[in-house]
Amino acid sequence: MLCTRHIGLVIIIIATQATHLWAFFGTVELYNHNSTVEHILRKHIFMNYDKIVKPYAPQDTNSLEVSMKMLVKSAELNYEKSQMILSTWFIANWIDDRLTWNPSVYEHLNSIIVDHREIWHPDIMAFNNVDANMEDDRTHVNSVLNSSGGVIWVEPVQYIIHCKTDTTNWPHDTQTGVLKLGSWLYLGRDLNLTIDEGEEVEMASSHSEWDIINVSRERNIRYYDCCPDEQYIDIEYNITIRRKVHPYKSVLYIPALCSISFNLLTFWLPYSDNQSKLFVNLFNALFVTLAIMVVYTKVPIVTSTVPLIVVYYTYSLGLIAATAVLSMAVKGMSVVSKPLPHWVTWFLHSGYLVYLGIEINGPAADCHMLCESEEMIAQTADLNERHKLAKVIDRICFVVFALIYLILLLRLMP
Repeated sequence: MLCTRHIGLVIIIIATQATHLWAFFGTVELYNHNSTVEHILRKHIFMNYDKIVKPYAPQDTNSLEVSMKMLVKSAELNYEKSQMILSTWFIANWIDDRLTWNPSVYEHLNSIIVDHREIWHPDIMAFNNVDANMEDDRTHVNSVLNSSGGVIWVEPVQYIIHCKTDTTNWPHDTQTGVLKLGSWLYLGRDLNLTIDEGEEVEMASSHSEWDIINVSRERNIRYYDCCPDEQYIDIEYNITIRRKVHPYKSVLYIPALCSISFNLLTFWLPYSDNQSKLFVNLFNALFVTLAIMVVYTKVPIVTSTVPLIVVYYTYSLGLIAATAVLSMAVKGMSVVSKPLPHWVTWFLHSGYLVYLGIEINGPAADCHMLCESEEMIAQTADLNERHKLAKVIDRICFVVFALIYLILLLRLMP
């Protein structure tokens, strides 16, 4: 009885293990079977295949059509070298009739992945790339081959092209670079490069300083003097980028408005308090000098153009110096005993002073013990006239300088 139980237990264990082994070997057989199908297919399509020879073209023409597309992922700018750095996805499609098969024969296998070096591919290069971009230097990725012979080649490529930079409107500047792609060896009669329809811009990285605002493309057929009967096809991409301004607002507008406020405040200080005016001018000059130093750490150094922000701060420093000179001149004029010209006296008593915020008739002279004689009264009246003239000069300078600053700010704005 005990032996019978042991025998039954052994049978159950053997049956369980046999089930697991059967499932395992079945999986292995299926895996090997699928691998064998693809292996047989690869041996079939690559038998006597020459990857150097261009695929067959339609009978009516000898030119093989290659459809191209480029997705621009991000763009950066190197001002010192006047170069634009593009991170792109290069996409090309063509038909290779030698790489076709019947999917029903190979268990409905419609596409396979092949090493790009195993098949023929067009020698598309950037003619104006700064770095060497020969085929051996590029890192190829695998391509997708379908049963109809269609090849899809998608490769991440970084292009570095020359870009004529203009920093006049920095940081509101917009730069444009031109990328020229074409075949290095094949003529237009051998390789027909076409443009694949669709968007050319992908969402750029949020960490980039630049926004891609436009990518235009154009297919060109060129004839050169060396070979007037041969056509050369290339595709030009015009990439326009614009700088993100918001990181530079604190560097541009806040210091500019502060310097304007300090300089215009000088004309509202009493003319007699000349030391306060000079102190404000000196502080403003130091402030603008510091702002210029900060701006120069941000502004790209390009010898061909001068940014307007630098021009603004230069003129602002000149206006501060002019304000200091005017303050000293007005102070010196107020202590000179020479009589004022008649037309100046007439202007001081005219109604135009109301527009400058100055009273036409100032407070009457306080004649007491110190001004009993007519000569003292005349001197006091002349002194009051000079004080009023000094105030008028300050108000006129305030209006003139405010207009100059307004023009400079409007020129600075994009």
